[in-house]
Amino acid sequence: SGFITQKRQYKALYVVATIVLMWLVTEQSLPMAYWHGFILPQSFTEWFVDNQAARLTLMLGLLWWLVAFVLLVIYPRLSKELVTSKMMMVIIGWLILLPTWVAVVGIRSMGIVFDHNHGAELLLFVLLIIWAADTGAFMAGKKFGKTKLAPLVSPKKTWEGVLGGVALAGVIVALGIYLLHFKPEQTTSLIGLSLLIVIFSVVGDLTESIFKRLTGIKDSGKILPGHGGILDRIDGVTAALPITLLGLSFLGIQ
Repeated sequence: SGFITQKRQYKALYVVATIVLMWLVTEQSLPMAYWHGFILPQSFTEWFVDNQAARLTLMLGLLWWLVAFVLLVIYPRLSKELVTSKMMMVIIGWLILLPTWVAVVGIRSMGIVFDHNHGAELLLFVLLIIWAADTGAFMAGKKFGKTKLAPLVSPKKTWEGVLGGVALAGVIVALGIYLLHFKPEQTTSLIGLSLLIVIFSVVGDLTESIFKRLTGIKDSGKILPGHGGILDRIDGVTAALPITLLGLSFLGIQ
């Protein structure tokens, strides 16, 4: 079926999220955000449909998130240098959202030959893991949180919250393995990959917090009342989905 088979799917979500992120990293300039977030990426649409180009895009995304992890560890050192260059921030925006788009379409396309809905179910499974981790972290952190995870980046996040997120995500993983009829020999690999998904979703969440701190923005929008903006709903997704597709491909799981 090919690594990427449905290039038109989810483009609306990709465009909206890209423009929002580019608005954030280009000092809230809507024309600049539209140019870098919509006009330029359209020129490369066909390039990202190619299998080799898609893999390269995912690997570049992985590289960025490894760099982001290092930036989180050493924050605030080096982080402030990122916002001194608009071009660097735009490149980072591309490295975040383009691999996410490739991953969404890639996962949705998995197994499409033998079951048209399999990819959609798999994508929903992964998203539920990410959302469960986020919800579990919020609930556990609010009730039991004491040990700060990254006090300089996001003071409210705690290690107890992370463990709560892992626990709730584990419930979703167990249900998904059962309902999606994965092979028994794939169970251990799926559990390991799911742990990576949760870890990278946390990295994505904290990275967005760094961007907001460095740009002096509290919320990335008011589309979702009571939330920190649209990026707060997809920050973990942008980090976890590319890792998921790379992991599934490496493990030979569809």
